[in-house]
Amino acid sequence: MVRWCSGVRRCLLILACVACFACAFSNRLCHHRLSIITRTNNSNSQCPHLQPSTPSWTRFLAATSIIDSNETSKSAESTFWLTVPTSSSQSESGTSNLPAIAGIDRETGPLPPGAYKQIGERDTIVSCLLGIGICSQANSDDGDEVWEEASKNCQKLIDSGFNTFVMNNPATNDLKSATVSKKKSMRRGNAERAMLSLEKQREQNLVLRTKIRHEAEEHFYKVLHQNTPKSVLRSCNFMVNLEVPAILSTDQRKHSGVDEEQSLSFGNGWMVRESVGNALKRVKMETLGSVVLEWKNHSPYHLDVLDSLFEMKREGLIRSISTQNFPPSLLRSALSCGFDVQSNGIVGNMMNTHNLRSDSELGILCSEQELSRHISAPLGGGLFTDSNSMLSKKRIEALFGTYCHDKSNIISTTQKWANYQSIKDTLHELSQKYQVSCESISLRWLLQMNEKAGDSVIVGTKLGMDLREQQGGSPYNRQSELREVFTFALEDDDMELLGEISGQSSSPEFPPGGDQKIDFSNKSLWI
Repeated sequence: MVRWCSGVRRCLLILACVACFACAFSNRLCHHRLSIITRTNNSNSQCPHLQPSTPSWTRFLAATSIIDSNETSKSAESTFWLTVPTSSSQSESGTSNLPAIAGIDRETGPLPPGAYKQIGERDTIVSCLLGIGICSQANSDDGDEVWEEASKNCQKLIDSGFNTFVMNNPATNDLKSATVSKKKSMRRGNAERAMLSLEKQREQNLVLRTKIRHEAEEHFYKVLHQNTPKSVLRSCNFMVNLEVPAILSTDQRKHSGVDEEQSLSFGNGWMVRESVGNALKRVKMETLGSVVLEWKNHSPYHLDVLDSLFEMKREGLIRSISTQNFPPSLLRSALSCGFDVQSNGIVGNMMNTHNLRSDSELGILCSEQELSRHISAPLGGGLFTDSNSMLSKKRIEALFGTYCHDKSNIISTTQKWANYQSIKDTLHELSQKYQVSCESISLRWLLQMNEKAGDSVIVGTKLGMDLREQQGGSPYNRQSELREVFTFALEDDDMELLGEISGQSSSPEFPPGGDQKIDFSNKSLWI
């Protein structure tokens, strides 16, 4: 009996020791977990190479040093959740910080780190540096098949990491009535009436283009919301253009047919709120990702409209506000009034480099204010792609006038052809060197030119709405073509070469105050 009791005591003593050891180990483990959680919360700053969409377990491993965050740059692995560089983003001879990953998945998954930028202040979203400009159809009454195809191909782009979209205005060529009306107005003997008629026609064309775009937005986003999870749509940045009408005199209103209500100040808060409210209904979102305010010549309402837009931004209806084609003087006035716009949209490509130059007035302003630019028409309507050989001479000259009209450097058509041929030959040589398309060279050049400021590029696509695939054509594969931009980096010598042949490196004479006809800094114009 005594022996049995002593055995029990030994067992109890052993159990007590085990319990003490387990308690001490548990406290140590708890302390270690708390330190891990603290480090995990700061994983965004410690592991900037990881995407915001990277799952928590990957960030947890990188933050706790269970995996080496620097070691990931040597891995060739690429998955939907994490695209890991195969080499440094900097080229051997270049200084680009944009991603250049040769082994990137060409079909799906988020784009590499560095291909996105944050927009907004409180409710920030991540926006891709390569935005998608949807070419709206002139006929928005097409069958549901068109919009279903557009929605399906938009989902392909989203799955491939492209999350920034904007519905473009239809091309001027689609508005056939413009040319006819212009010819009729020129036949009139009264020059003043002809001028007013042209002004009226321009206003009507603007209204028509806006109407077509609004209808396209309504159809497209309706189908997209029906077929796409809301959580996916909330991660996208849908940009919406907002127009400002021009001010007309009493005589102009009389001849142009614009009624008194339309000629009132567009800056009245209720009118701006009505436009934003209509945009929210069209895109079917609770908040607009980006509102882009387009510049309108002779209109004094820009600052007033910006004031109303920023008020709605503070209310949470808008995440970010950008401008489009604002002259440097107006842009400077807006910034001096405290309107912190996200970016200013310009038209820029290898034959239209005026606003891309760092020594231009706009370039100097963007550098001083750390203001980024979103660049449209980067491929000149198809001039700087591999399929440019399919364009007719008449079509190329039309594209010269539409997308390559540099007001600071007006040259003859013959000289334009010579410049274009030189650019084509250089793009072809570089495409052979880097084993990528001419289109990728053009887009990479624009992104790499001013990457520190976070310039972005808007690339146009029809999203398969021409139904070419249904008619036996090749499948829609635009996402693979665009992902190629992040598989290489242009060397410094090649960047300089492209800058020279495009005229981007030249130093143009810039006349002071040549971009405005009215004094936008005059606060008496505020309504």
